[in-house]
Amino acid sequence: MRCRVAGRALETAARSLNAATVGARTTLPILSHILLEAQETQTLRMAATNLTLWLEWSVAAEVEEPGRVAVAGKEWRAILTSLDSDLVELEAPPETEGAGRMNLRFGNAEYRLPILPADEFPLPPEESAWGEPFALDGDQLASALRKVFFAASSDLTMGVYTGVHFRKEDGASLDIVATDTHRLALVELEAPDLPPFTATLPIQVLKALLPLVEKAGALQWRISQDGTLVEWSGDPWRAMMTVLAGTYPPYRRVVPTSFACQVRFHAGALLPVLRRMLVFRPTNRRQPLRVILRLRTEPVMEVATIEVEFGSYEEVAKETVPVEWLTEPQDYEIAFQHPYLMEFLSTVKDGTVIAGFQASNKSATVWRLENDDRYFYVVMPMHLPGGE
Repeated sequence: MRCRVAGRALETAARSLNAATVGARTTLPILSHILLEAQETQTLRMAATNLTLWLEWSVAAEVEEPGRVAVAGKEWRAILTSLDSDLVELEAPPETEGAGRMNLRFGNAEYRLPILPADEFPLPPEESAWGEPFALDGDQLASALRKVFFAASSDLTMGVYTGVHFRKEDGASLDIVATDTHRLALVELEAPDLPPFTATLPIQVLKALLPLVEKAGALQWRISQDGTLVEWSGDPWRAMMTVLAGTYPPYRRVVPTSFACQVRFHAGALLPVLRRMLVFRPTNRRQPLRVILRLRTEPVMEVATIEVEFGSYEEVAKETVPVEWLTEPQDYEIAFQHPYLMEFLSTVKDGTVIAGFQASNKSATVWRLENDDRYFYVVMPMHLPGGE
């Protein structure tokens, strides 16, 4: 293999392909490598994978000798991400059965990087049948994903709950939802031209692709007809992801539609209160910080932090936040895990929030933005010690 490529194009590719090596199995050395393929079409195709995500990147090249090789990714990135040369020459020997070296030259410099045979590099599953492609605005998709990421489970044993679920039905909006079974965040996107489909994609893969999705413009989608693979593409990249196996729960059934009381407040008023209360965060992660919200007939909401010990609790901090009643004022008290409120409010930042509470303070609550009725957050309260 021998070709010449613009240095800036290689640098961009090296930074982006790093996303596909996150979570790669250390027991498989080839997964730390980047596949390089100089093609007769005057293109250099590069690829990386962690076996859940396959990411390809193509750039224009002056190809003298087509060929393929897998180059050590760490060394490849270290050199290219600090490169200031306009042109880079790549040269590798004909494919062999063992390890070897590839020459990388620019200016007066020459590096000999470790390589492995390209045949060892795992290719994505070959699918003979794909559904019809469709497009979705990348910026809108990235914005929606940021609004739901925090609600997914971080427990790797939780299967589909560790991903983001996409569901499109005839005549309906596209649902983008994440849940860990204790809370749920859902965004509805208007997408009348999209065909019906369902897929649950790993959250770590989506986070890795987020910078590319945001800049993609019209992001192209394809879904394999057996529902096991999803492909996203945008110039000059293509990503293929394995879908999480399992049935996603009927999430809309848990969304309350009526409330005993509703209040409106500014997220920018409650968020700094919750941040200050982090000073009492327990060192034991199994015991989350808890907060009590108390509504009174006055237009304020009291926020109290508690410390739990031996089946009882002590209030260690208390502040009030102004609210506006949207229903008949009443006394109401409810408790939550502090992170469950903090993470939602950190996502909406300074928007105006409407919170809806059911008659029982043990039932699900709904939080949404006043000016965005297509994004809402459902969260279950916590029982207080002595009140279970």
